[in-house]
Amino acid sequence: MNDTQKYLFDLHGYLVLEQAVSAALLTACNAVLDRYEHMPEADYPEPLCLGQERTPENLYISNIIEGDDALLDLMDLPDVLDAVETITGGPYRLNHTYTIYRWGGGFTGLHMHGTPIIPKCQYHCRNGQMVSTLTKVVFPMLDCDAEDGCFAVIPGAHKSNFPKPWGNHPEENPPLTPVPAKAGDAIIFTEALTHGSTVNTSGRPRRTLYFCYSTGYMPDWGGQGLVFSDGFAQRLSPPRQDILRLK
Repeated sequence: MNDTQKYLFDLHGYLVLEQAVSAALLTACNAVLDRYEHMPEADYPEPLCLGQERTPENLYISNIIEGDDALLDLMDLPDVLDAVETITGGPYRLNHTYTIYRWGGGFTGLHMHGTPIIPKCQYHCRNGQMVSTLTKVVFPMLDCDAEDGCFAVIPGAHKSNFPKPWGNHPEENPPLTPVPAKAGDAIIFTEALTHGSTVNTSGRPRRTLYFCYSTGYMPDWGGQGLVFSDGFAQRLSPPRQDILRLK
């Protein structure tokens, strides 16, 4: 990360890396998501599972990285890992992955905030060193604008010292800022930041992959069935095993 990127991330709590994913990798990942979009949950390979109940508006699949080897190349993109390492402020590991599909009317409610402090999801910066205990990377698989239900944040909320005075619906939060992005971009943010999405009013599909990196000592997230299978490390090269901290 350069000095401008560090400044903006510390200020806003997120950063967009344009065209971080190659066209070939994007095509391969979308082919995987095509397959899972219509697959019955009973046919998912372990440990894939629904992280939330499926609805006509939303589909959330936990542990998506284990669904196809084509997704493995997302875990160690150099520019992304450079940002993750800088933002984490120390040893880090890939903690969990998931995917969200969204259609007309769907949205993610706003969650997280600087206050109260949640140990698994906190951020601070001292003497030029950022520390984010959980840093997420959002990979849009399709172009996604505000009307498509794009990722959205309250900039700076990761450092707020006062409770958020609004509810969790996007339309209840006046400072909410959409973060539109193109397919192949990477949105990197600290989980401490208040985030969610806008409401999908276009009816166009939204597809996003989430690769989530924690401080190295944090165990698998666990919630929403987010874990790695016992045999997953065997599918990885030694450098990628190190990113999982499974060695």
